[in-house]
Amino acid sequence: MSGRVLVVDDVATNRLLLRAKLSSAYYDVVVAENGTQALEMARSEQPDMVMLDVLMPDMDGFEVCEALKARPETAHIPVIMVTALDTPEERIRGLEAGADDFLSKPFNDLALFARVRNLMRMKMMFDELRLRDMTSRELGLADFVGEVGAEIDLDTGGPILLAPPSDIQGALWARQLSDRLAIPTIVTHSEREAMNLARMELPDCFVVHQSLAEGGDGLRLVSALRSRPETRQSAVILVVENGDVQVAAKGLDLGASDYIETPFDVSELIARIRSQLRRKRYSDRLRSNLRNGLKLAVIDPLTGIYNRRYASQHMLRVMERAHETDGVFAVMMIDLDKFKSINDRFGHDAGDAVLKEFSRRLQENIRGVDLVSRFGGEEFFVAMPDVDQSAAAAAAERIRRAIEGAAVPLPDGGEVEVTVSIGVAIATAADSDPEAIIKRADCALYRSKETGRNRVSFAQAA
Repeated sequence: MSGRVLVVDDVATNRLLLRAKLSSAYYDVVVAENGTQALEMARSEQPDMVMLDVLMPDMDGFEVCEALKARPETAHIPVIMVTALDTPEERIRGLEAGADDFLSKPFNDLALFARVRNLMRMKMMFDELRLRDMTSRELGLADFVGEVGAEIDLDTGGPILLAPPSDIQGALWARQLSDRLAIPTIVTHSEREAMNLARMELPDCFVVHQSLAEGGDGLRLVSALRSRPETRQSAVILVVENGDVQVAAKGLDLGASDYIETPFDVSELIARIRSQLRRKRYSDRLRSNLRNGLKLAVIDPLTGIYNRRYASQHMLRVMERAHETDGVFAVMMIDLDKFKSINDRFGHDAGDAVLKEFSRRLQENIRGVDLVSRFGGEEFFVAMPDVDQSAAAAAAERIRRAIEGAAVPLPDGGEVEVTVSIGVAIATAADSDPEAIIKRADCALYRSKETGRNRVSFAQAA
């Protein structure tokens, strides 16, 4: 996973050090030496992250962060504050200014890269939601729900679930939070109870200690929360003992949204909870906007996936992204082999069941950022941003095997063997005609049909 990082520091040595560290991990790094320059570069370069020094002469880091979060074109960019004065007061001030995370000098490389990876994942998720929201609005299907900095009510929604190391600690956390937050809290005493409560109460935020009561493992709980659909979008704050950077880094890689070290100032914990809830509320609003606005107009009623109308607009966004990043992307055309014979032999109800099951397996075998749609009849389309020929070949073969690997159950209790033919086209920033790209994939699909079906073919380069 790579991305562009804007490093802002008035000391040249610090800029060079960070640039060297990040470049060694294959991040694209641009630098600014003051706040004014940082604001301009954030607007023009559209980085995936800003690493912002607190102490600068013209504008300090807090002022720059507030300005970034106040501007619609930069409000969605994650900000890491870099400081030598690592105090709770400074961290709270930064969180209130809109910062997403903190690093203290001198840098710990493990903490640095864990935080960067975590925020890059978050940025990619928001980019995908914003991309689809933009497509929806251009189709006239949904009103824009506001930028990250828009006012959001943090006192509504689900409760906060606390998973402490002991009953005494849990009672203390609950009392401290209830005195300062108008959000109900739930205290759990084991991993199993935490997962059961998560399903029933649907918390918006979890505060999980690395060592749980009854000998539980906080990292294991973090991983479980991220793996379950009902808790995947919730905020998770890991509580780390004695500044254990290795545990913190592992927690972030397992899916924790943030972490805080003990002993902590309760004001800092509250600031971090508010920051995470603000982010979750915004993503929830984007998802709700997409669900409600797209359901009738651009969702195929049989399979529940997007239709051709939406895919055509989304292709334009994918092409714009490739142009901005000088990247590549893949499109697939997929056709169910001999589908007419299924309708003729078993009836249209059986054909509908095959289409639904195929759609389900197809979605299970692509990434969350990929778009799958039904073009009509038994023909399906997949757009895969930032995917080269090698990755596209692996994905197409995975899809083909998933369909071939198990018969499809039919409504009458029988089953039918199904295979698919796939055509793939790889496009670059130089491609400017979406229909031409789709036609190349369609020609490759035709070649798969002509050469025996149940196979993957690639289009020749344009």
